[in-house]
Amino acid sequence: MKKNGIDSAKEDLYLLLNKGYPKQYALRFVGDHYGLKNEQRYVLSRSVFDKSYIEATKKKKMNLKGIKGNYLFVDGYNVIITTESLLLGKTFVSMDGLLRDTRNVSNKHKITSETLESIDIILALLNRYPPCYTQFYLDKMMSKSGKLSELIRNKMDEKNINGDSETLTSVDHALKNCNGIVATNDSVIISSIKKFIDIPSKIKISR
Repeated sequence: MKKNGIDSAKEDLYLLLNKGYPKQYALRFVGDHYGLKNEQRYVLSRSVFDKSYIEATKKKKMNLKGIKGNYLFVDGYNVIITTESLLLGKTFVSMDGLLRDTRNVSNKHKITSETLESIDIILALLNRYPPCYTQFYLDKMMSKSGKLSELIRNKMDEKNINGDSETLTSVDHALKNCNGIVATNDSVIISSIKKFIDIPSKIKISR
């Protein structure tokens, strides 16, 4: 079967990363070489990782039973946006085995019906495998983050989930320094913590 440009680009980027080239420069080189569009470069950057990172990630990854009775810290926008994207059919599985989105929402996120459904699905999953305490963190710089945080708190109360939701100026810093399991697919955060769970991928399996 003939390879398409993006498949060849993934192979080349993987080889360059394993040779020690910085990802930013390797990504630019490969993207320019294959004439990739911005959307393709975004997916490529979230698809390909070096072998050592992939192996370390597999060792840190927890299953749903692992969060039961433990402290869980949720990378709010990361988990919610990925779950929204799952509902919209805009996700893919990266080389590290994690589910990621293709939407590149960034700070343009808006509260939609998919947002509300995603929160309900996430909290229903936490009800089935209840942590002893669940802390959601949302980026304060995101539009309507305060409203979304309040919405999450209210839904947690309705479902009798022990925990809280708050907005922070540096969610990454808080998650890297928390004492518990982190729910995220952010590779930068994962590289700095001991245990994490990819909640949206568990939703995909259970749906």
